[in-house]
Amino acid sequence: MKMKTLFKKDKTKYSESLNGYWEEGYHYYVEIRDGAMTVRDYRREIALETHISYDADRLERGERTVISTEDSVLSRDGSGNPFTMIEELAYENGELKLLYYYTIMGETLYTLKKVPCGPFEHIIIRDEEYLPRLQGRWVEWSKNGKRTDSLTIFGDRLTIPGANRVQVHVVSYKYDRDRVYIVPANLTSSDFGAWTQIEVLPDMLTTRMIVFDASVPLSVFARADMLDKIEIPPAAKEPIRSTMTHIPGKMFMPIGFKPEPTAPEKKEKKEKKEGAACCPCCGFELGADHGKFCPECGSML
Repeated sequence: MKMKTLFKKDKTKYSESLNGYWEEGYHYYVEIRDGAMTVRDYRREIALETHISYDADRLERGERTVISTEDSVLSRDGSGNPFTMIEELAYENGELKLLYYYTIMGETLYTLKKVPCGPFEHIIIRDEEYLPRLQGRWVEWSKNGKRTDSLTIFGDRLTIPGANRVQVHVVSYKYDRDRVYIVPANLTSSDFGAWTQIEVLPDMLTTRMIVFDASVPLSVFARADMLDKIEIPPAAKEPIRSTMTHIPGKMFMPIGFKPEPTAPEKKEKKEKKEGAACCPCCGFELGADHGKFCPECGSML
């Protein structure tokens, strides 16, 4: 008489296509081994260790596959509330798409590519190639024509508004050589203060700035004689918007943020078109290309 097996063997299927190292470049680095995932930040420190699950057959067929994480919180504030987190992680066209949520800045989509070995070993330092042509003063473009802020590079030192003079490298990544960035020479620090890494584009430098409760447009720096000739990226022309967005079950407000009093209802309201989409918060009638935020009150849709 055969004894019945007391324990069933785990038959969960995992994909070798997903197993291995994934790198975004500067912000995040991910290692996946079957049902386990480790996320490291730019300091190479572990930000998250968690279990994952996904449809391996779907992934191996080349279809977009969402990867569920047992834990999604990357960091917490002083009160223990989630501060940064993964909203969604998906495998798509051989890449990992990490939708990142920061309670101050809102959503950012990071693309991670598979790499053969450890974190930050795929950075190419291109100082000799780029630093000579980046020397001197760069002036910030603005909508109203006021051009007071400037960025200067002398040797390997960079001075930028809101930050001290820092030593920098000009880098790109082996899997994406054409994207060129200026980053602090110490790759595990963030000496740019409120600024993110700076991207080098033809005739301009672009970056974003972290502001307490708002996402500000892309900042554009160019040579003084090129300000009226360069093609300004659309992201530089966007209005400042609130990032106090709502995640189901949680509302995040940074320290010092005071919600505005409920706005009184408008006396006159336009007749809504039949079937037209409206903002659930203020009732504003949305167009076909309204995006993720209401143009009237700024609420996430």
